[in-house]
Amino acid sequence: MDKINEAMVFAAGFGKRMLPLTKKIPKPLIKINNKSLIHYIIEELVRLNFANIVVNVHHLHERIVEEIKYFKPKVKVIFEERILETGGGFRNALHSGLFLEADKPKLLINSDIFWKKKKLSPIENICRNWDSNIMDIIISLKSKQNFFGYIGKGDFNVKKYKKGIMEIIYNKNEKDFVFTGLQIVKPEIIKKYEEIFSMREVFFDQINKGALYGIEDESQWFHVSTTSDLKKINELKL
Repeated sequence: MDKINEAMVFAAGFGKRMLPLTKKIPKPLIKINNKSLIHYIIEELVRLNFANIVVNVHHLHERIVEEIKYFKPKVKVIFEERILETGGGFRNALHSGLFLEADKPKLLINSDIFWKKKKLSPIENICRNWDSNIMDIIISLKSKQNFFGYIGKGDFNVKKYKKGIMEIIYNKNEKDFVFTGLQIVKPEIIKKYEEIFSMREVFFDQINKGALYGIEDESQWFHVSTTSDLKKINELKL
């Protein structure tokens, strides 16, 4: 079974829903308890002994480079001259030569997410549930009703598979689970896509094949989408 020891952190977006705050700072540098979101994420990856971490940047990229310079040489930065979206950004990173083993499964994680772990961190949880014998991709989910501050319609529904793993399904009605922004992917499955694409396209292609798997995470997740969300979370003094 593949050991997951390389990760990519998506940090190239504009964070438009956080305006006007993100005019001056990129969303990954927004702080909770005086520490940036991306700092929490990279700190956890380093704690878990990931051998290599790639971060893509674009909007206000100098600020992000400055923030994460303390994690060199384990963390490498790739600048995107234009936004490639998550899938395109991942493929671009695979072709960059920054990964140690480009053909091995990678952990992908959004840089603007926040959790408080319980027994295991979400990263440990998804890695323990990865099975390369049956999976090309697995994503971390959180029940919509247990996702602090989340008020959307959800992303997916699920049906049981085995030992806590779920097969993800989709319908147009109310959906019970939210994608947390954390996933493990075999690089080979994105080869057919165009230069600019979202990993969400990959999700739906896998759903159509009955091959998108998920794990419900037990940690406490917080929705950080607007300045109001940020204010509420910081008021909790976690």
